[in-house]
Amino acid sequence: VERAELMRKRNVWLLMLCGAMAIPAGADTLELTGMVRDFKRGDREAGHPDFETAHMDGRGGYGHVTGLVAPYLGDDGTPVYNPTRPNKDTVASRDSFDQWFHDTGDVNLSTPLKLTLSNNSDEKGGVYTYSNSAFWPINGMLFGNEGLSKNFHFTFALNTTFTYEPGQKFTFTGDDDVWVYINNRLVIDLGGVHSAINGSVILFDGKAFVSRADIPAGDGCVDLTDLQVTELAVKWAAQGMEGAFPITRNTHRMIDLGLSDGDDAKLNFFFAERHTTQSNFRIDTSIQLHEAPLTTVSPLYD
Repeated sequence: VERAELMRKRNVWLLMLCGAMAIPAGADTLELTGMVRDFKRGDREAGHPDFETAHMDGRGGYGHVTGLVAPYLGDDGTPVYNPTRPNKDTVASRDSFDQWFHDTGDVNLSTPLKLTLSNNSDEKGGVYTYSNSAFWPINGMLFGNEGLSKNFHFTFALNTTFTYEPGQKFTFTGDDDVWVYINNRLVIDLGGVHSAINGSVILFDGKAFVSRADIPAGDGCVDLTDLQVTELAVKWAAQGMEGAFPITRNTHRMIDLGLSDGDDAKLNFFFAERHTTQSNFRIDTSIQLHEAPLTTVSPLYD
């Protein structure tokens, strides 16, 4: 058993490297550890109804679906299933969704996974990236590949903290579902079983500027006026921010997070890989994210 556990840890490390972006010597890095949870494919008996089922009759189909989750995290720090079922919903029920990011006996198995983000520089700052076009970190592990070439059916949850500075940005590109929350508020909504797409959030003036295509107005998320955009552009220039002012009325909405320079904040990231045949995973961020405590881990089978 001890030897098997050592081999498992070695395999996790090798799998994290396989397909991931190479890190140049001397680059500054951020190391963040999250939790992977593995599920049985739902197109087989006793499988989970939300994984490998989008193509089945009555299961919603493929494509980007916003509104699968509520705009705020639950009390336990995980996404809350939205009872108002959106078009093309691919989630069977609230009970099935609650299992995605909770250790659940006989339903999922979990193990920690470390991501290393690099800024390609020997100095701190800039944009930190983790990029992997073959993101299958638990191949042959936990429930195994279930007759497939890869283990395609898992979730990943990452809880981090950071110090707020104006102009910070977080972008994710990949598939399938991704939800990002800052201080418990949803700021990126890439739900659904889909090919690689991207979403981003910009932090400035104590607020989050989010995609109009992903985050609806309401619950503290408001449309911008031309006057607000002009005032924000003036503040951007006055603070000596790099680059052109990136916020427009036609592409962004605003969520007031009440942040001041130097405030501590938290970012919660949730990912699901639910279907063959690809798994793309890329984070680009100028936020200096910090390691945060893990949730509990289910026992692994010997």
